[in-house]
Amino acid sequence: MKIENVIFDLDGVIRGIKNTPINDILATDLKQKNSKNYEGIGLCDFVAKYLPLQIFKEWDKGFVTKDEVLQEVLKVADEPDEIVEVLFNSALKEQHNFLYQETIEFVDKLIKEGFNVYILSNMCKEVVEALSLILNFEKFNDCVFSCNAGLRKPDINFYKYALNKWGIKAEDSIFIDDNLKNLQPFESLNGKTYCFDTKNINKSINEVRDLIHDEVEKK
Repeated sequence: MKIENVIFDLDGVIRGIKNTPINDILATDLKQKNSKNYEGIGLCDFVAKYLPLQIFKEWDKGFVTKDEVLQEVLKVADEPDEIVEVLFNSALKEQHNFLYQETIEFVDKLIKEGFNVYILSNMCKEVVEALSLILNFEKFNDCVFSCNAGLRKPDINFYKYALNKWGIKAEDSIFIDDNLKNLQPFESLNGKTYCFDTKNINKSINEVRDLIHDEVEKK
């Protein structure tokens, strides 16, 4: 089947979080008040440390609030509460998020070429709101976020939900994600997939382009 639809994950494909040094985020009084040395530690390191908590998955699905997540992080954090709160909120702010411009340019080219382009992402509403300040979601045919669906990848029902909402078929589509486990359910629906690598972003984009156009030429 010809590929007509290109579905993008956000994190690790379109959006990244800046590893802003923690010492650059903390106000002087907080750094002076706390003796812990954060030299060489960045915001991404802080996020990665607590992201495995189960409550983050519930937040993605819109089942808990930001404050409830923060309280769970505070219970297990080995940093002072006031520092945890500052860093937690910083990760949600526009200035600490960025877009992979090469991917954005690729999206724009696909749109010009007549492909339907979508987003399918595990993401809480607060991050969606922050990204809306730097990413024009309206350029996409549609975006489905876990916080609105009450489902998240790799639950196959999340993919089915999106495909049904968009009125498209998996076999006419390619799904691009940076996590292999998130690709497998889409493959089981007979869709094409590609595992994106932002450490080799131009290589990834070229390979996706080749996959798409190879399928188009087979038609």
